[in-house]
Amino acid sequence: MNRLARLSLIAALMSGFLVFLLTSHLERRANSPEVLIPVEGYDPRDILLGHYANIRTPLNRLDAYALEGDDGFAEGDRIWVTLETGPDGTAQPVALHTAHPGSGLVAQGRVRQVYEASRPLTRETDPETGETRTVREEPEELWIHASFNIERYYASRERAIALQNRLRLRDVTGDIGVNLILAIPADGALLIKGFEVDGERRLDTVW
Repeated sequence: MNRLARLSLIAALMSGFLVFLLTSHLERRANSPEVLIPVEGYDPRDILLGHYANIRTPLNRLDAYALEGDDGFAEGDRIWVTLETGPDGTAQPVALHTAHPGSGLVAQGRVRQVYEASRPLTRETDPETGETRTVREEPEELWIHASFNIERYYASRERAIALQNRLRLRDVTGDIGVNLILAIPADGALLIKGFEVDGERRLDTVW
């Protein structure tokens, strides 16, 4: 086999592999369960880099003490988060796991940071003895910052800028009115399908 034939074969194999990856991605995106995750904002330190927008969702900051499941996480660990869809149609985290729980809508991510935070202390006076003591009305918080490969939305420069501009707008309740449309394959690796903006679905096209 001469050099040109070898190069042609390599190019064909690489093209076939890329087509396989794209086909597999599209199949997982099309045939996996779908959820809406509310967009809570964007990273003001990094408004626009290249052709993507940085976005935040409830998955990025999780209070392990307030959620069911496990809380023994360290930086770099994998984390699985069980989601449940509420009355408003959006999904919220309800439980954390160190391994896939085996059922339900589960998002797989990576722990970036773990830290404890104490809630404010209050002073309480015993009405019988008059003694004053310090009490903590609520338990401490264990915050887990995690990423799920959905924090960067790649688009054309114009579309990325338009998205960032839209994320700056909030209604009187403080809501942005923008949801991520996600596919959740069985392994929990989330895939972005598009956005829901003020109730209007805007799905991404691949071609």
